[in-house]
Amino acid sequence: MNLERIGPYRIIRLLGKGGMGAVYEGLHEAIERRVAIKVLHADLARRADIATRFFNEARAVNRIDHPGLVQVSDYGQLPDGMAYIVMEFLKGETLGQRLKRVNGRLPAIDVIRLGRQMGSALAAAHDKEIVHRDLKPDNIMIVPNADVPGGELIKILDFGIAKVAE
Repeated sequence: MNLERIGPYRIIRLLGKGGMGAVYEGLHEAIERRVAIKVLHADLARRADIATRFFNEARAVNRIDHPGLVQVSDYGQLPDGMAYIVMEFLKGETLGQRLKRVNGRLPAIDVIRLGRQMGSALAAAHDKEIVHRDLKPDNIMIVPNADVPGGELIKILDFGIAKVAE
């Protein structure tokens, strides 16, 4: 898929792709805001059950409202059926990338610090009766943040298959 624009966002580059879609770096040129845009493959977006599950991610994350979750600012569907979610652009690395870089051995202090942040974010989700259901190292970003102990903040990604209590 060769995208140039999604709504007001100019596509900068592909960040990653998977079986259900892709994530792009985008730029809202009018306000100079960088974002990440998750795009669901058009053939999947035409299936109501999958599109609903995809948009469930935006609702779930915003319902929780916790600093340890990637923030979602917009979502929509283009005339050709392509569905998208606009999220904050995160600079950092996934926990999976970090683990590879350190040969799977995080210092105990990092395990405690990052684990505590993950626990706080997941507890906030569970308080809203939302269960992630796909928590893995590649769905946890570690981003620099001078305002938190250790100078790093986790951001949990991909609530696309979250179970939301009715």
